[in-house]
Amino acid sequence: MRRLTTLIIDDERLARLNLRKKLSMFSEVEVIGEASGIETGIKAIRELNPDILFLDIKLSDGTGFDLLNKVEFKGKVIFQTAYDEYACRAFEINALDYLLKPITKERLKQVITNLVSSENEKSTRGTQRFRYDDRIMIEQKKNIHFIKVENIIYIKAEREYTTLFEKGGNEYLVLKSIGDWQKELPDEHFARVHRHSIINFNYIERSERLGNTANLFLISIPEAISISRGYYKLIKTRYFYK
Repeated sequence: MRRLTTLIIDDERLARLNLRKKLSMFSEVEVIGEASGIETGIKAIRELNPDILFLDIKLSDGTGFDLLNKVEFKGKVIFQTAYDEYACRAFEINALDYLLKPITKERLKQVITNLVSSENEKSTRGTQRFRYDDRIMIEQKKNIHFIKVENIIYIKAEREYTTLFEKGGNEYLVLKSIGDWQKELPDEHFARVHRHSIINFNYIERSERLGNTANLFLISIPEAISISRGYYKLIKTRYFYK
């Protein structure tokens, strides 16, 4: 099973540091970012699209519930707090678990075990990833196109739609989110580089470093594809520094 990407949202720096350190003991999860409040948390969720949120209930600019009301998040939520009066409300919104601070290693181990069990169950009944040599069916008005996955160069988000750019210059507008494509495409060839973009590594012509991030230039795509800072760090860890 792939490692589950994790975002920590807590307004206390030491609490974030402590949780990150404890999570590093579990190979099943990978912490890909941190945030300290609602606005920074929303931005990180949209940019990084994590599998799991470790979310503090009382933040400096509101509550974890306020944050979830302002952003679409389909992953698992694990609340953490020093107060136990929010437990009922947490489970009303289908939180996977509720951790009281200080969080012990034993309690965290229980949470990770539940996470892995939940993901294994989901993958058993869920959608399989496409293979790189598969064909997928795309409907365009009255026409049906069969596209090779290996010929997809780039996918760009257009609100609830996505545009597929195919080798040869064809473009297809599809009613499907970029998050769904991310879960279905083979991740040894495709990666999300921005909340708006997924690219096929095999079509990278060159890259241009820009401080803590970069622009990518893909074959047959005239515009540069920017990598957001959060995804740049993730891509370096996952694909280049093995």
